[in-house]
Amino acid sequence: MNYQNARGERREQLSPFGKFRAGKLNPVMCFQVRGSEGGYLSQEISMWLDPIVGRLVTPITAEFISVFVPAQAMDAIKDPDAAYAGMTEVLREKLRSGNPLFGLEDDNEIAQRCGVVPVPIGGELKVSETVRLSHNAAVNFLRQRKYVKASTLLHSNTAITPALIGQTVLDRLNGVLDPEDRVNGKVSLEGNIPVKGLGKANDSFAAGPAYGRESDGTVGTYDNYRKIGDASDYTFFVQEDPDNPGYPGIFADLGGAADISLADFYNAQTMDRLTRTMRKIVDDNPEYGEEMALNWALGLSMDSGKIPFVIARQEKTFGRNVVGATDTAGVQGEVLRSDSVVQMSFTVPIPRTELGGNIITFAVVKPDETLGGQPHPYLADVWGAENFVADELALDPVPVTFRQLDYQTDPGQESTVAFYVGHNGLKRTYVNYGLTRNLDPETVENKNAVWQYMIPLSVSPESILYPEELPQDPFLVTDAEVCSYILSHTAVVKTPTIFGPTPVEELAILEDENVFGDNEE
Repeated sequence: MNYQNARGERREQLSPFGKFRAGKLNPVMCFQVRGSEGGYLSQEISMWLDPIVGRLVTPITAEFISVFVPAQAMDAIKDPDAAYAGMTEVLREKLRSGNPLFGLEDDNEIAQRCGVVPVPIGGELKVSETVRLSHNAAVNFLRQRKYVKASTLLHSNTAITPALIGQTVLDRLNGVLDPEDRVNGKVSLEGNIPVKGLGKANDSFAAGPAYGRESDGTVGTYDNYRKIGDASDYTFFVQEDPDNPGYPGIFADLGGAADISLADFYNAQTMDRLTRTMRKIVDDNPEYGEEMALNWALGLSMDSGKIPFVIARQEKTFGRNVVGATDTAGVQGEVLRSDSVVQMSFTVPIPRTELGGNIITFAVVKPDETLGGQPHPYLADVWGAENFVADELALDPVPVTFRQLDYQTDPGQESTVAFYVGHNGLKRTYVNYGLTRNLDPETVENKNAVWQYMIPLSVSPESILYPEELPQDPFLVTDAEVCSYILSHTAVVKTPTIFGPTPVEELAILEDENVFGDNEE
């Protein structure tokens, strides 16, 4: 008999209704999967926006994403400084001790938005701390998936956090902040290269010729050196370039450099391949990628049980059709509003793991994201001949300055490097839409017509997030929760949990009439 095998089935059905602000990573459901459980999960969400006055010409995006957070990940964030936090074997020891792995805590906003009904204990409402821990672990995972060095939440966080921007400027333009110099055939030169043309005189009052030593150890008298200054002990002489009188003749002697063999280039090619492999490991596993890359280099395996993963993700655009106002009482017939409703759904298998975990689902509403001020790579540049042969050899990363990203950048910052792309990288794709520059974006009419968020021109731990309070100008009520939703959640789980028999209500006649004849009275 194996108690990890499914012996029964449990079901869960929920249908919460709620509202949230735009630009927030709003949790809408949390479902717990215990150890060795598996089955399927089906969720469907309908989202609709509050009234938008007039026609909105830019799209509004809805995102629906569900993350599986293993028990190991919740343990790791609960006490990150503990030895072996999140290790599977350590969690097995904790379970064998008989103590609860995760306890109860006071009710909080995360649990409320997830539709968790608390239990009253001594008049205080309590919920499982796994709701908060799985939420924070999932948010950290999503952030680091967007940018490895993104700022992360502490385990104690109970607030709803800002949403993540859809694409950073690096994603859009295929750029990097700090190019790795171990790719594209880097060959390191070692050793010291002697410098010719500097003489150190042993007589501070000598006018020349100077008797001294050069950096390669040469000793001699130099008739073509010129005295350039006096010191208390020594005088320095600089050789004059015989081909350019009056100019110094200081040169590096490449004859003293380390030799470069064909093997050095083969090793550089191998280093390129291995570096790209490790970079992919980090990109695919942002939270623990560096640890996994090190283990890979040492030939060690990694306990991957504490790594959250996305089980479903959908993205849709709200409809931008203009319809008549539905509350027609006292409203003129020509009054129009934007029609904004979306529906998304998914059905996925529930991952079966030894220790289980939580599945937490987020819903997000985001405005149009744009690099609205990026100069046109062709129409804002000169037109000349292109050297395609030279382009074939252009492998080095090319710096991108703020001048190339925003036509309104500060003059003092125009030449500052924002990031790096490949050769002609900015010309590959160009996307720009919104108000034409002759329109004033500050007028009420134009604010209502266009709802855009300008993507930061560089990437930092905080710039991948929306602001805490995203302006909601197009909506009739700008400071409210503008998106309503209703979620249908169904889970069917095969579980090793043993369900006892259903009790039978007492039948009084059995006792009163002595049906079984076991009453001696």
